[in-house]
Amino acid sequence: MISEDKIAEIRDRAPIADVIGNYVALKKSGSSLKGLCPFHNEKTPSFYVHPNRGFYHCFGCKASGDVFSFLMHVEGKTFPEVARDLAEQTGVQLPVYDPQREAEHQRHKKESERLASLMQAATEFYCDQLREHPDAAIARDELAKRGISDDWVRNFRLGYAPHGWDSLVRFFERAGSSPADAEAVGLIVSRRSGRGHYDRFRHRLMFPIADVHGKVVAFSGRALDPAPSMEEHKEPPAKYLNSPESALYHKGEVLYGLHEGRVEIRREDATILCEGNFDLVALHQAGFTNAVAPMGTAFTEGHAKLIKRFATRLFLLFDGDEAGRKAVREAYGVLDKVGLSAHAVTLPQGSDPDSFLREQGTDALRARVTNAPTIIEYLIDDAAGRVEPNPRAKAEAIAKLGPILARVESPIERGLYVERVARKFGITDLALVRRELRRGLGRGNERRRTARDAVQQDIAPRVSELQSKLISALIDQPTLIQEDEAQKLPSLLTNKDLRAIFDSILRMVDSQGSLEVTALLEELHSNQLRPWLEEQLAVQRHSLEEARRIVCDGVLLLEQRNIERELPLLQQRIVEARRVGDDALAAGLTQEFVELSRSAHRLKQTNAKQR
Repeated sequence: MISEDKIAEIRDRAPIADVIGNYVALKKSGSSLKGLCPFHNEKTPSFYVHPNRGFYHCFGCKASGDVFSFLMHVEGKTFPEVARDLAEQTGVQLPVYDPQREAEHQRHKKESERLASLMQAATEFYCDQLREHPDAAIARDELAKRGISDDWVRNFRLGYAPHGWDSLVRFFERAGSSPADAEAVGLIVSRRSGRGHYDRFRHRLMFPIADVHGKVVAFSGRALDPAPSMEEHKEPPAKYLNSPESALYHKGEVLYGLHEGRVEIRREDATILCEGNFDLVALHQAGFTNAVAPMGTAFTEGHAKLIKRFATRLFLLFDGDEAGRKAVREAYGVLDKVGLSAHAVTLPQGSDPDSFLREQGTDALRARVTNAPTIIEYLIDDAAGRVEPNPRAKAEAIAKLGPILARVESPIERGLYVERVARKFGITDLALVRRELRRGLGRGNERRRTARDAVQQDIAPRVSELQSKLISALIDQPTLIQEDEAQKLPSLLTNKDLRAIFDSILRMVDSQGSLEVTALLEELHSNQLRPWLEEQLAVQRHSLEEARRIVCDGVLLLEQRNIERELPLLQQRIVEARRVGDDALAAGLTQEFVELSRSAHRLKQTNAKQR
């Protein structure tokens, strides 16, 4: 648990404009800052940051909140994780509630920082070698042949591992780094005979692999053509050599390119999953900066869960060969378990994303991504394309699709997929296709599904334009709420949600003299007008004098309108009293009607003079 005082201290020491400015290019707009929303795709800025209120709001996707909610959303972290990170960055001391757990946390943190500093030093060493080592020309030629520009070499911190056995070992010795730590993260290897270590990566183009927070946790080294100074190899080295798992690196939980692409993934609500290092860098360079790649392992449930923290849609972009098609088939089970919506992008036989981009260009690949079939459509087409042209083989292939279609919850989608199966396998009788699909489920395992689609429509309550304008003015200049004219509002506001907002602002100003945005939103978390309130808090629209004029004029006009609305109702009560013979009640109501009519007339004249 973190106290409210500590949360407020963290919030004060972590200016929201500075934090969000690390992710979004912000420009001055009045008293606010604005930029392109990191949470959805847009061309015109609708994302506003209000530094004084410590609040952000997007008028496009309606995302809003404070510095904590922003980092939780963009980084996919929990509140305690964000709070701890910000506390450490801003020097806020958090209390220790469990000394044993805190000691373990600090021990683990120091170890991670020590190992991470070694990985960072190795990254810088490999980058320097790519520029300076005589044999690095082979690595630079490989990059040039692939069309990777110098900018993207720097963006991804690509480097070169020299072919000598101990170049990195000697670098760490000069720096006084621990050989045990370097061995623990897989940078060097202990010699089998004798003492000492040797470099794990030698004469390779180096790809640093960062975790989602940008910390280098592993390397992937790509083999290169031999250098003239190298001894002749008896057998060619493995094409790729990856770091072993370590305290920093678990390959089933890390995706190459996720840190670099996380903001664009949020904005697009979509991720492109490819397979190779060069594919990933080439995709980012071509503008597909939401691309990621698993390292040295098949696509895992851990990968899928990591992606789902940032996006709900996934595009599988694998090589156009049997291995690529097999990878799509294997990915389906993982994606279905996690609940990610997926599409499969097909490439020509023998192509990979890197070669396709170089040969056919960005527009051609974008068209394939845009028109990519759902993964179920792909699996249907793939099964039909591989089946032998005989009835038994077709029946078996259709039956194998049964468990896949049974997982589709929407009956409309499921029906369309059944039609696609019939069309692709050349069968005109849909009943036969359905029977074969059911057979594939196995006896006693047929899954009957009911439609669970519930269309939820948010209906915003109708709010008077005048009343909302008055509250908007008080939000911008909350001290006005204590003035006489504003104090009339509780009896004049006809919308209960606006009254609740007014009451919350009044209590906050009375108790602390100002408006605290986060506390206000928390207090009004169930208020139906909270989306409207978030929009008002995002941008300050009224100066003090402007707001005072709106309140003074608006209260008078609201009084007039309320009376004018009351008069016809009063007339109806007078008629009803006379109809039942209650002359005393009719006389009293008539007197009230006359007084209200006079008040309405006076207010009308006053309002006319002020206009």
